[in-house]
Amino acid sequence: MDHAYYIGNHLLKISFKEIFMTNIQRKEDYKMDFRNVGDIKNIINKKRNKVELTDEEIRSFIQKYTNGEVLESQAGALLSYIYLNGLTDKETLSLCLAMANSGDKMDLSNISDQIIDKHSTGGVGDKVSLILMPLIAALDIPVAKISSRGYGISGGTIDKLESIPGFNTEISLDEFEENVKDIGVSIINQTYNLAPAEKKIYKLRNLVSCADCLPLVAASLMSLKIASGSNKIAFDITCGNGTYIKTKDAAKKLGKMLVKLGAELDKKVGYVISSMDEPLGFNIGHTLEIKETIQCLRGNMPQDIGDVVVALGSVILELAGKGKNLNENSRLIIDTINSGKALIKFKEMIAAQGGDIKYIEEPDSFPKAQYIVPVYATESGNVEEIDTDLVGSIARYLGAGRMNDEAEVDKTAGIVLEKKIGQYVESGGILAYIHTNDENKVLGATQNLKDAFKLTEKRVNPPKSRVLEIM
Repeated sequence: MDHAYYIGNHLLKISFKEIFMTNIQRKEDYKMDFRNVGDIKNIINKKRNKVELTDEEIRSFIQKYTNGEVLESQAGALLSYIYLNGLTDKETLSLCLAMANSGDKMDLSNISDQIIDKHSTGGVGDKVSLILMPLIAALDIPVAKISSRGYGISGGTIDKLESIPGFNTEISLDEFEENVKDIGVSIINQTYNLAPAEKKIYKLRNLVSCADCLPLVAASLMSLKIASGSNKIAFDITCGNGTYIKTKDAAKKLGKMLVKLGAELDKKVGYVISSMDEPLGFNIGHTLEIKETIQCLRGNMPQDIGDVVVALGSVILELAGKGKNLNENSRLIIDTINSGKALIKFKEMIAAQGGDIKYIEEPDSFPKAQYIVPVYATESGNVEEIDTDLVGSIARYLGAGRMNDEAEVDKTAGIVLEKKIGQYVESGGILAYIHTNDENKVLGATQNLKDAFKLTEKRVNPPKSRVLEIM
């Protein structure tokens, strides 16, 4: 049976079967619209029920969360279900790209096709980026780094550099590019519209205790690297009691995720797994770590820092096509430190961004905390363990860390260790010094810091190397 319809002045004839089939198709279309892939509650429910999210759903969530249309509580719930149920490789890639595309992206290809970025997953006393940036630039490999402020017990590279009077981490993007082109190295704070979704999710991960969710970490790290324009990335994946990745197995799993994402995104990725079962180096805190960095660039580098710097530097040289033999690369890294070229490049980087190099030349000029108090051992013995997480928490308590955006850091606060694992201390000997400007915090910090050291009468060998694996 046919039905006749007028559309304007045109007569349209259509059969009942055609109407029936059209209505079926319309019903399916209606059902798809009704499901509304952008509805955050549906997205949360899917992930709660372990159903894979589509690329469109992930992009919708990122867009709406970035724009403020998704509540923090809703985003927190989704991250929590991701923490519990994980992400597939496809979801991880979609999330990475969605975060990278949430704002502007830099194109540094006009400078070099060998732009290198180095990133650490963080840890107590980790100042490796501060040493490697000028070192690699001194080897004619351009370094463009976008970093963020520190949260929790891990200090941020941006905060540390800002303890140098005058140093500006919020230069314009044009200045950033010019510095990379002219000096070979520059760093800026992640305050521009580069991967803004990553910045929000990074903070939220920490707030809802999802910092160690490996798919979220991998997607977050790679999204920022895409936005920053780097095409070669070296990761220092730290593991142990002083960071959020507790085991070598978890660190290795993250490394494989990063390499896989890099291959999908046409980015070359290398990584080093390093132990954070004790603080890296001796100084913990912003000004204190800058002072230790200067000593390292002068060639006075503690063994554990040197292990990580040489390993990562060797990987970066390989990524940049400067040499595939890691032993030869290691020698080149050590020679560059000993020659003073890395220190010269560090001064150039500091001066180019407004920093007063007088403090680099005369580190004793840096401001000091009002109270510098020794922590004494109450028994004799060899240091068997250091509770790095506790040490970092005490440094934060003293003022050297923050837990939210609004918190200010005391750049002179922190801890200087006198003893590391494997070293002997007499009863009454000094384990460490605390640095603070708050007299009320002295007693509690000294008592708790003493408890962070586990002593034994047995002989204890220091770790052979902080580097556990190179990829």
